Amino acid sequence: MFGKAKCKLCGDNVRFALRHLKKEHPETLTDKDVVKLNMSKIMEKYFL
Repeated sequence: MFGKAKCKLCGDNVRFALRHLKKEHPETLTDKDVVKLNMSKIMEKYFL
């Protein structure tokens, strides 16, 4: 039903993208530009 996305930063296959960013790459979510993005833009930027 739901597929996994591949993280562009570390190459992991993840099911929950925001949880992965918060846990493994917290520095990405502190960036002011990323905070303004919606979920589809975050998926394009950090996941395949």
